[in-house]
Amino acid sequence: MDDVQTLGRSMEDGFEIALRRRGEGAQAVDELIVNGAFAMDSAETLSERVLAESVGPNPGNVLVGGLGLGYTALALLEMGATQVDVVELSGALISWAREGLTGSLAQLTADPRVQLHHGDIADVLHAQAALPGLFGPWDAICLDVDNGPDFLIHHQNARVYLPETLASALDHLVPGGRLAIWSESPSKELWYDLLKLDGSATERLVPLKRGNRELDYAIYLVTKPG
Repeated sequence: MDDVQTLGRSMEDGFEIALRRRGEGAQAVDELIVNGAFAMDSAETLSERVLAESVGPNPGNVLVGGLGLGYTALALLEMGATQVDVVELSGALISWAREGLTGSLAQLTADPRVQLHHGDIADVLHAQAALPGLFGPWDAICLDVDNGPDFLIHHQNARVYLPETLASALDHLVPGGRLAIWSESPSKELWYDLLKLDGSATERLVPLKRGNRELDYAIYLVTKPG
């Protein structure tokens, strides 16, 4: 573990979060650790890109739940998003992004189309005016919160995946807008709840290999009528 550098660590907002870097130079990998558990890293970001691409070309005005290392928001910007509002539960992570502690976070905060908001995305989805300066409706909403509904690191995030929260999310979309949700693995319960909102909702599996492990991440997509 001698090659692991802690870039930031915080206990604010009621949980522990750490930003670390493994290795050096071009081989360095940035990673987020939450409550002592691995959350994500920069070694494999395909599923974050798939999440962004699932809302379609020219994504317009997008709300993103969960900052992570910024890869979903960066992909949306590359696709031509006009504005990206990112809601993040960790104030420390937002500060580290503004300080540019990783290349991806520095690139994200340098883009004038990006606004970072400190708060709980579940509160935002239930009450649009929950955070100052945050206004919908949005053309798309991308949720990459925790590890999905079945492998939560921070149990407060269970509220994001409640049926009433998912239904409320559609209220913050323009007609025809899309809600995309990332999950560490397929979730039967989430899939069932989404099909009740939109009978044409889709589930896409993104196969990845981490070391000796073969994983299937899941991307769910719901479209608001209209």
